[in-house]
Amino acid sequence: MKNACLHLCAAAALWLTACAPPADAERGKFPIPPQAQIVDIEPGAYGGSFVYTLPSEPRTFNALIAEDAYAAQVIDLLLPALVTQDPFTQTPAPALAKSWEVSPDHKSYVIRLREGLFWSDHTPFTADDVIFTFDIIFADTQDPATGKRAAKIPNRYRQQFTIGGEPLRYEKIDDHTVRFETATPYAPFLNDLGFISILPKHKLAPFVEDGTFKSQWSNQTALDTPKEIVTMGPFRIHSYRPGERLVLEPNPHYWKADKKGRRLPYIDRMIIKFVPEANTGLLLFATGQVDVASVSPSDVAWVERAAKTYDFSIYDRGPDTGIFFIYFNLKSGQNPQGKPYVDPVKHAWFSNVKFRRALQRAIDRPGLIRAVFFGDGVPLDSIISQANGKWHNPDTTKYPYDPQRALAELQEAGFTQTPDGKLRDAKNNPIAFELLVADGSERGAKIATTFLDNMKSLGIDVRLAYLDFGTLIARTSNTHDFDATMMGLTGGGDPSGGKAVYLSSGRLHFWNPSQPKPETAWEKKADDLFTASESEFDEKKRVALIYQMQEVFAEEVPMLLLVTPTNFIGLQNRWRGVRPPPIGSLMWNLDELWEGPKTR
Repeated sequence: MKNACLHLCAAAALWLTACAPPADAERGKFPIPPQAQIVDIEPGAYGGSFVYTLPSEPRTFNALIAEDAYAAQVIDLLLPALVTQDPFTQTPAPALAKSWEVSPDHKSYVIRLREGLFWSDHTPFTADDVIFTFDIIFADTQDPATGKRAAKIPNRYRQQFTIGGEPLRYEKIDDHTVRFETATPYAPFLNDLGFISILPKHKLAPFVEDGTFKSQWSNQTALDTPKEIVTMGPFRIHSYRPGERLVLEPNPHYWKADKKGRRLPYIDRMIIKFVPEANTGLLLFATGQVDVASVSPSDVAWVERAAKTYDFSIYDRGPDTGIFFIYFNLKSGQNPQGKPYVDPVKHAWFSNVKFRRALQRAIDRPGLIRAVFFGDGVPLDSIISQANGKWHNPDTTKYPYDPQRALAELQEAGFTQTPDGKLRDAKNNPIAFELLVADGSERGAKIATTFLDNMKSLGIDVRLAYLDFGTLIARTSNTHDFDATMMGLTGGGDPSGGKAVYLSSGRLHFWNPSQPKPETAWEKKADDLFTASESEFDEKKRVALIYQMQEVFAEEVPMLLLVTPTNFIGLQNRWRGVRPPPIGSLMWNLDELWEGPKTR
C-alpha cells in the first residue's frame, strides 16, 4: 500500500508539472471599467495555481442546460448573475447589476447594469444579453402532434420565474437598464435573480434560431475551441482534457478590482482535476498536491496528522447545508414504450405513507453517525438542514430509530413477516426493490450498505446498483427507470432556491416530477404553503409558512432523510484572503485569494 501511495503521489506531481502556468494572462492589458466593483480587501499579489478536484467532470458548460452540482461549480466561475448573495448577511448584493429600484407594490424592479463591461472576447456587455437570456428561458414551441405549447429549451428556471401563475415580464429600457415585472408580489425575487447566469447574445443567438442551442458549449467545445465559451466571471477556459482536468485562466476583462486598481483574480491558473475516487482526491490533498478538499468526519483524524508536514488547516464548518436522502419512484403513468414507469405492485408500496414512515424509522441513523461520520453529525429530520438557520424548523415530526416499532407499523399497514423472515404485502408479494447509488463515494457505499442491512432486519430485500453519476441522473430524471435512489442536494440561503424540489410541478420533485396539478392532497397543501410564502414580505410570517411546509414533508416522508454530517474543509495555509462565512462555501471568494509564502 505504501508503494502504491508513493506511485500515486509521483504521478500527481508529474501532472502538476505538466500544468504549470504560462506567463501572466495579461490582466493589465485592458483598463479597469469605470463602474468596476472595487473589493474592500487587503490587496494581494498575482501568481500561483489553485488546484482542486471534482468527482465528476461537467456534462456541459451551457448554464441553462446544466443541472448537476459539478457543472454549476465550474459555471459559477465563468458566468455570473445580475445579483449575488452576501454570504455574511444572507441578503442580495450587486454583481453584474450595480443597483436596483423596487416599486412600492413589490411588482416592478428596475435593474441598472454596470457600464463599460466586456465579455472575455472584448464584446460589450449590455441589456441585450439580459433580455436574450430570459428570452431563452421562456421560449415556446408547439408540439405538431398535440398542438400544445411547451418550453423550446427545457430548463429549471422557467418555473422559478413563473410567478402568480404568469411568466415574468421584462423589457429593455436602455443599453444598461432592464425592468422586470411580476404578476404578484414575490418576496425572493432579487434572491432568485442570483440563480441566472447571464449568457452572451452575440455568441449564442444563432443557435437558438437554428435549434441547436442545447448542444452548444459542450465538452467538445471546451476541448476544441475553449475561447468560444466566452465569460463574464473571474475566469475563462484555458484547456480541457476529458476525464483528466480542466484548466481555467483569468478573464482579462473581469469587472472586479482591488483598492490599488488591479484587476482580480490574483490566481494565474485554476486547475480542476477529475478524480472519481473520493479517497484518491483526499490523498492528493493530504500530501500537499491539491489546495482544498472536503474532509469527511471519518477522515479528519488521519488527514490532520499530515497538516504540519504539508502546511494545511482543517476548518470545522458546522452542520452541512445540504440534505441527503433516499426516495422512491412514485411517478404515475406510462413511459414512451407504453409501460408503467414503476411496477404497479411496487408503486402500491411506495405510495403508502405508512410504508415510508416505517422505513424511515428503521434506518439506524445513530449508527450511521457513529460508524460513517465518527460521531460528527446529527440525524436529518427536515428537508431544510439545521445549518440553514432561521429557515430550519427544529420541531418537525421525527422518526427515531426503532426497528421493532417499524415492523409493527408495517404489520398495521397490511404487511406480514413470514416465518422465513421475509416481508410480504397483502397479496403475498415479497417486498424487494433496487436502490441506485452514485459510484465512487466510500461514504455513500457505507450508507447504502447500512440501509440494506436495516431493511433486511424487516424482511425487505434491497439490491444495490452502483452507477456513475451521469447514468444515475439519466435514469432518475430523464427515463424515470428506477425503484429507489440515494441522492444529495446542496442547500443554504433562501428556500426559494428549492422551488423545483418542493413544488409538485417542479422538475426536481424527484419522486414524481413535473405534475400538471398536484396528484395528492398533501402535495397540494405543500404547494399552497410554499406559494403563500413567496408573496409574504413579513419575514416572521414567511418563516412560519416555510416551517409548516417542512412539517407536511415530515409527516408524509416522500424522502427517507438520512444524516447531516459536520462539514470539514481542508485548505493549504499559503492562501491569503480567506474569509469563512457563517454558512456556505469556504471558497465563495476565489477571485480574491492570493498565494503567500508557506507558513512553515
